[in-house]
Amino acid sequence: MDHIVNRRKNIFSARRTTSVAVAAAALAGATTLTATGAQAAESQPKDTVWNLGYDVAATTNVKKMNQSSSTTGFSFSTVHVEKGTLSSDLMLKDLKTPVKLGGLQIGYATIAVEPVGKATGTIDATTHKVTQTQKAYLHIKDLSPAGHGLINLVGKNCKTSAPVEIPVSGTMKGGFDPIALSGNFTIPSFTGCGTGGTLNKLVTKQVSGPGNTITLKLTPRA
Repeated sequence: MDHIVNRRKNIFSARRTTSVAVAAAALAGATTLTATGAQAAESQPKDTVWNLGYDVAATTNVKKMNQSSSTTGFSFSTVHVEKGTLSSDLMLKDLKTPVKLGGLQIGYATIAVEPVGKATGTIDATTHKVTQTQKAYLHIKDLSPAGHGLINLVGKNCKTSAPVEIPVSGTMKGGFDPIALSGNFTIPSFTGCGTGGTLNKLVTKQVSGPGNTITLKLTPRA
């Protein structure tokens, strides 16, 4: 009888030992998986994204024309904080500017800034300096003699022969503070101006060249 009791005790003890071993192995496996998952999470680079909207006030000065023009618009920007990169969609209303020749106003030009893709740039995490470049065609949609608004001397296809590269820079003081950006740019030659391009050389002579400036004031949208 005693040997039967002892045998049952041994079987129970073996089962309990086996159960404890299985539980310990399962716990160890779970701990290992948790640690591995935590390490994988820690190895993933952090990517905080800000989506920001701004009202834009823009002023440009074309050196050859010695003429400043202002317009307004808006910009939607995506900022990757840890990466220090940004991209923006910039949309500006057409500019209306007087056209002078020899100091005399001879008409008015309507100019559109037609972006090519997004503006791209960087933000320095230490200095908060913003640098950004926008590529865009300058399209003279209309050039009308003074007093004759129905006549368009340059036609509908008068624009720069290549996109203008417009680099700007400034300091971002805070996410809800206005940002002032400024830069210089070169205007390429023009094409498609007048019937059969007859005014290409004249427009290029009067407008194209280096030393042009732009300032942008970006105010966060409410």
